[in-house]
Amino acid sequence: MSFLVDRNTRVLIQGITGQLGVYVTELMSEAGYLPVAGVTPGRGGTSVGGVPVFDTVAEAADQTGCTASLVLVPPSGLRDAALEAIHERMDPIALMVDGVPLNLSIELLSKARESAVTLIGPNSPGIISPGQCLLGALDPSRFTPGEVAVVSRSGGMMSTIADTLARAGIGTSTCIGIGGDSVIGIDMPTAVTLAEKDPDTRAIVIFGEIGTTQEERLAELIRKGQVGKPVVAYIAGAAAPAGIRYSHAGAQADGPAGSAQAKMATLAEAGAHVVERYVSVGQLTRELLG
Repeated sequence: MSFLVDRNTRVLIQGITGQLGVYVTELMSEAGYLPVAGVTPGRGGTSVGGVPVFDTVAEAADQTGCTASLVLVPPSGLRDAALEAIHERMDPIALMVDGVPLNLSIELLSKARESAVTLIGPNSPGIISPGQCLLGALDPSRFTPGEVAVVSRSGGMMSTIADTLARAGIGTSTCIGIGGDSVIGIDMPTAVTLAEKDPDTRAIVIFGEIGTTQEERLAELIRKGQVGKPVVAYIAGAAAPAGIRYSHAGAQADGPAGSAQAKMATLAEAGAHVVERYVSVGQLTRELLG
């Protein structure tokens, strides 16, 4: 009941000895998602919350068999950390790093594609398959196992939507925060396509925003029949003025194209089920599931 991560995923945290790394390790451990390893150069041989720390990803992989990486390093160390994870074929790699220069994002995405590695982010909260695996800083108590995938451009709203679904008696298979930047690894159409192929996902909920063409490209997949499962969509930013960044780096529309209204209309015309308020997601999804 998941894609990208499952109960067999062995999580590595790069930057585990930093304040955020310690917090995320505790968060994951308390919910039963204990990482198998951490990496901080120069801190090898220590541990964080019982998780062994290594100097390099190669050492961590050799000693623990880690398969996926959550990157929590400061922006100045992101390039080296991400390239190291890509070189060691960690998959997926979630970049929970904000303020990444555009040229660096392009470079990392190119390297990941060359190595056939899935990159999530940057500016991603991570991904969770409830009851199976957590690769990110997400509150596990807000996610329950089920048959609905959530794909979101916002980490906070992903948690809110998952919680809204849970209150409606609906669990989730996989919830992925793709990141709010304009250049990211796995995007909305790709993530939804993975959910479409997941045999245990029956419906998909997306949280979109103004800016970029992700929602429009998803609509084209729905229109062509390449996404046949029910898609429930909520698009934020209806009141955002043109040319003003709404929330994330990629959330800016310079005119009618890319606006919330345009995206909602395009998705609805393609066959998606569009709601005007996120609180309506739970009831509508329950009706679609029958």
